Amino acid sequence: MAISDTKLRKLLGKNQTPCVLSHRDSLSVRVSAKGTITWQYRCRVDAKQVIITLGRYPGLSIKEAQDYIPLFQNWLSQDKDPRLELKLMRNNAKGLPTMAEVAATWLDKKVPDLKEKTQILYTNQVSKWIVPILNDKNTPLDLMTIKDWITYFDEVKAQGSAKTAGTILVRIKSIIGWAEKRGEVKPFNPVLTLNVNDIGEQASVGQRVMRFDEIAKLWIQIESSKATPATKACLQLIYITGARQSEVRLAKWEHFDFENGIWTVPPENSKTNKAIRRPISTKMKSILDTLAMVYGRKGYLIPGGNPHKPMTTHSINRYCCRMWDHLFAKYKMPKFLPHDARRSLSTLLSENGIAPHVTEKMLGHTMRGVMAVYNKHDWIKEQAEGYELYCQLIEDAILESLNNKG
Repeated sequence: MAISDTKLRKLLGKNQTPCVLSHRDSLSVRVSAKGTITWQYRCRVDAKQVIITLGRYPGLSIKEAQDYIPLFQNWLSQDKDPRLELKLMRNNAKGLPTMAEVAATWLDKKVPDLKEKTQILYTNQVSKWIVPILNDKNTPLDLMTIKDWITYFDEVKAQGSAKTAGTILVRIKSIIGWAEKRGEVKPFNPVLTLNVNDIGEQASVGQRVMRFDEIAKLWIQIESSKATPATKACLQLIYITGARQSEVRLAKWEHFDFENGIWTVPPENSKTNKAIRRPISTKMKSILDTLAMVYGRKGYLIPGGNPHKPMTTHSINRYCCRMWDHLFAKYKMPKFLPHDARRSLSTLLSENGIAPHVTEKMLGHTMRGVMAVYNKHDWIKEQAEGYELYCQLIEDAILESLNNKG
């Protein structure tokens, strides 16, 4: 019968008659007269019985002691002396980095080269899902078995979700790949054989497309909220431009050419690392004029609590969530996020006759195939027509919504 923690705790540190208690699969504990508990593994090497000391309980837990069993069984099946292999493994383990240490090095050396938003995302993933959970294991990365990884991802799934586990697997693979190329860890770590479906679920692809009447209700809710003008304008600009949240938040007044009516997103603010040119629509110009009156025409278009810094992603996501809370209470409206504005603009304009290559440019996507190589045209005129149409359809929906209230 397997030994439990409860039984071992009753024996620990108590004066008693020395004894040996069997656990499972040739694993046992030796209890001394003073209650010192030591894990042992019994096997035959060269036809002679040997006893291998593993460590003392509770420093070596039941689970950790059991993890030695498959190692010993594998060595014995290959006619290797487990005493020598264990010594070699422990000697090799000295100085080897753990996964938590490798991830910390990656954050320190690789991540600072990435964009600010990506830095924040990766730092949060490592600090929440990798370091706290794996730091306690203290097992060198090169010695982690597939069972160790499955146990780890089960814990991530329990604390987060199946989708979280899938996302973290992808991140860990990229970290290990980076460390391998630098010669900091051995190649072919067992975790690289795992697929997302083995330990969790794929992150879902967004499907939410808001109708014009829903955007109208959101617009009215924004206007009636007590948020700052910058907060209101940020979410409104996201919805009428289809720009990424970071493109709006990080926009500066110097990026706007009002004489020619062009907003240029610089490469450093673009996901594709290429400049994006969009026309300034009539409705967008109105919002910009309001911001200029409140905050002036210098620095960031959407200032945060510190006027010299942009508004944070968290602030906009939180504000959007508050708007949805109100609309759900009033209309049972399905959940929406700022990023859904992009899918909504593309879908609704396509339904109203705007060509796909134009909506792709409005979203700031890179053209594919031959067009990506030879066609550098921004379709500014066609974009402008699309934006004016989109804003007019939103205005029509707002007016209808207000009339229905009346």
